[in-house]
Amino acid sequence: MPITYVEGNLLESDEDVILHGCNARGAFGAGFAGGLKKVHPAAQRAYSEAHSRGGLILGSVIWAQSGDVLVGNCITQPTFGRDGRLHLSYPALRSCMAAVARAAENGVPGSRFPEGFGRVAMPAIGTGLAGGDWRRGGEIVADELGGLEIAVYTLPGQAPLPTP
Repeated sequence: MPITYVEGNLLESDEDVILHGCNARGAFGAGFAGGLKKVHPAAQRAYSEAHSRGGLILGSVIWAQSGDVLVGNCITQPTFGRDGRLHLSYPALRSCMAAVARAAENGVPGSRFPEGFGRVAMPAIGTGLAGGDWRRGGEIVADELGGLEIAVYTLPGQAPLPTP
């Protein structure tokens, strides 16, 4: 299915499954993650617990149930920073999206979706502080999640994303 673009604040939406990109270094406070941890603190707790166990593996997804929302912390960045460099790993993004596709088909044990799900929502993963190009990242998302409904949120007034 094609990607649907939604102008609005994903954190104020009624989406059931939210995905976002994270770094593999244990920092969860800037970009989309900074707002996410205020609205869905369970996502940050799951990420921090995985970090303390050495489980922030590039290309993996750390799932967290936060109320009725399932959050996928996608480990897409080996590094982070506000330096304008590329911190997104496109192979890690592909690996994460493949893992999400498997979870959508097979379910996430211990979550509200043990049998799977058919829709995901996300910001344009990797395009903010991670420095990635949405044309390339969006192609990966569409390739790996092609059987799902995909909603990509942009904030009001933000420049439109290039269509992959």
